[in-house]
Amino acid sequence: MTRPVWTFLGIAFSVPWLLWSFKQATGVDVIAPGGMLGVGLAMLVVVRRFDLDDTGLTRQPARQVARQSAVALAALLGLAVLAVVIAVRLDLTGFSGLHQVHGEGPTGEVLLTALIRAGLLFLLVLPLAFCEEWGWRGFLLPRLMRFGRWGAFGLSGVIWAAWHLPGHVGSLPAFIPFAVFTVLFGTLLGMLRLHTNSVWACSIAHAANNTLVIAFVNIAFTDASEFAPPDPWTLGLSGWAGWVVMAVLTAALTAFTRRRVTA
Repeated sequence: MTRPVWTFLGIAFSVPWLLWSFKQATGVDVIAPGGMLGVGLAMLVVVRRFDLDDTGLTRQPARQVARQSAVALAALLGLAVLAVVIAVRLDLTGFSGLHQVHGEGPTGEVLLTALIRAGLLFLLVLPLAFCEEWGWRGFLLPRLMRFGRWGAFGLSGVIWAAWHLPGHVGSLPAFIPFAVFTVLFGTLLGMLRLHTNSVWACSIAHAANNTLVIAFVNIAFTDASEFAPPDPWTLGLSGWAGWVVMAVLTAALTAFTRRRVTA
């Protein structure tokens, strides 16, 4: 790997560990948002050596970006819903999981409130997700393509998983299923990056996973017993059902691409 790549990784990995040390000293946990900003900082250091188009900031018509982002968002939410339906106990009458997390009240009102909260959180997280996608998929992934397409997907996914470690210190068993998720989700984001030649749709999908999926889809129709305590091997896209649906989609997209190329 080249010197800019090592510079990028050095900065991107240093920030979360510095924030972990800050948490140990003060009890204040800003590892997640600060680490995401750290990836953006790393990009600002190295990007001056590259054309912006070469880091996924391709100038595209707004309609095209909106269409790509809508497809990515719909696909992600569909996968998340499938993972919940397959793996967890649902409560479609009392909505016990929803009420446990978001409080009592008429179910329709609580559902709407939960969705609005997740939507607002999505808007807040989107700039941070962009920082990550600009770094991991926009900059790093193309520079790992020397290892081949699948090698680049796998290596970038492992690097992305390792970058999350400071946020999982003290809960390493839960990190294992999360790391598998990171590799699989990173592969789908990588395929999206290569297909669109940009990071815009990737950023939308990433932000949606961190907000709409975790704060709404995983909770809205799930029985409260699934949260006592939540099982990281089961619940959501990071659980085993999520691995299955993401792997199936990856295989389907690969087969479709090969058939399209050979047609």
